[in-house]
Amino acid sequence: MKRTVVLILILAAVLVLTLSCGSQSIDVRELAMVRVTGADGFASLFAGTDKARIDFWLEQESARLEESDEKGFQRLFQREAVLSSLVFTPDKRAGLKNGDEVLIRIDYDRQLAKEAGLRFRNVRFKYKVEGLEEAVPIPIEQGVDLAFSGYDGQGRCSQVLSGDVDRFRQGFEFVFTQGSANLSNGDWVELKVIPDNLFLTSKGRIARETTLSFEVKGLPPMTEIDLFEDLVLIFDGVSDQGILSFDTTRLPADWVEGGPQEETPVRFTAVPSRGLSNGELVRVEAMVDAGWFAERGLKVEATTREYRVSGLKEYPRNLDGVDLMPLFKKIAPWLEKDMTSRLDMNYWNDDFKTGEPVSSWDYDHLTGVTRIFYGYNQANRARNFVAILYKTAVSGVCLDTVPYQSFYERGDQVESTLYLLYLIDEIMYDRPDVEDFREIKLVMHGDAELDVITEFKNRYGGDHVLIVDVAVPDQVVSGDAVSLPTP
Repeated sequence: MKRTVVLILILAAVLVLTLSCGSQSIDVRELAMVRVTGADGFASLFAGTDKARIDFWLEQESARLEESDEKGFQRLFQREAVLSSLVFTPDKRAGLKNGDEVLIRIDYDRQLAKEAGLRFRNVRFKYKVEGLEEAVPIPIEQGVDLAFSGYDGQGRCSQVLSGDVDRFRQGFEFVFTQGSANLSNGDWVELKVIPDNLFLTSKGRIARETTLSFEVKGLPPMTEIDLFEDLVLIFDGVSDQGILSFDTTRLPADWVEGGPQEETPVRFTAVPSRGLSNGELVRVEAMVDAGWFAERGLKVEATTREYRVSGLKEYPRNLDGVDLMPLFKKIAPWLEKDMTSRLDMNYWNDDFKTGEPVSSWDYDHLTGVTRIFYGYNQANRARNFVAILYKTAVSGVCLDTVPYQSFYERGDQVESTLYLLYLIDEIMYDRPDVEDFREIKLVMHGDAELDVITEFKNRYGGDHVLIVDVAVPDQVVSGDAVSLPTP
């Protein structure tokens, strides 16, 4: 050690002395840094400038110059540039073994060296490789194992490293030749281990390419789940125009919530989902992220199921077979009162006008139903009506008149027929009962049945409104012995 230090100091002194003089000769071997790494037979060589030595020599030379010595500093800068231009090129860099001789050639800026007064000796010299150790083989089989995770049928594997394989893991490439996912117990996994011996031998190690086989074991079974067990289908609206929605609140929240709909693990769709009718079959499909469920040990049992539509409000297309008597019984009290007021206001004779009656009568009447109509909007049968046409035969004697305003005189007798058309809006609007309606009102009257019917159909038909005839119940049909039913 002492000898080495003395040699370095002597070399530094010689170089300083050389640099401080005019033209100097330098042995470039003293400026070279040669480093050999790796195992015997696989070593690599690096050759370059020993910057620490050059910096030391330049610092010593700079310390010897006076601040006013401009020429000295100029030459020092030139020599620094020359030394920085040195390039060491070995004729062999890799695959070296003990006993090899490497020829190293030095290049530099010759014109600048001439101006700086520097000459170099031994610009080509040989370096003998020695002291390399044999590469130690790495037993890959002892340093590589596999760990299995997940569930049977959806298992995954990853390598577990130990020993020198783990220590020098950057010197290996691991390739699963047949994949490392969707594994089941009993499967075999092949792992190819490819060593990078250029890297390994630089660390004194070496390895052979090896293919290892592992049997998949220990994966727990997956649990089958029924996505539809707690799914609730909600049918809303009117039969033929019903719509479907899903109530997923009874399903686990992380299945159906937690982000935008397209990111949830499961979504439900139905075909059809609109224009539904009671009794119709609907096919519900679950859009499933199978990987998400598999990661949690869950396996989807089925992704489709059929349901029968029910619970939609029914609005009939006609009233065939519908018992209308509950409707007539419900409207009877109101109807009797309304008809009496119409007769008292002389709807049946020529004294009919708005305001107070201008004549009073003693009259008898017989009333019955001649026609019934059921109408509805074909796009929405909830918007419906029932129209009832009453025929009233009236016979009366005039009791008193308002002079100059009435068409009649006391004692006049009149017989006439009056047709009254009543409209009942939105039957079954809240309950599926014909007597459940919103409103009843008189919409027109006249003394000719055909005129009343024509005006009614012109006013309420059209614009997708369908009007159909309804059979008149025997209990209310117009006839000589028919009177209004009592509730």
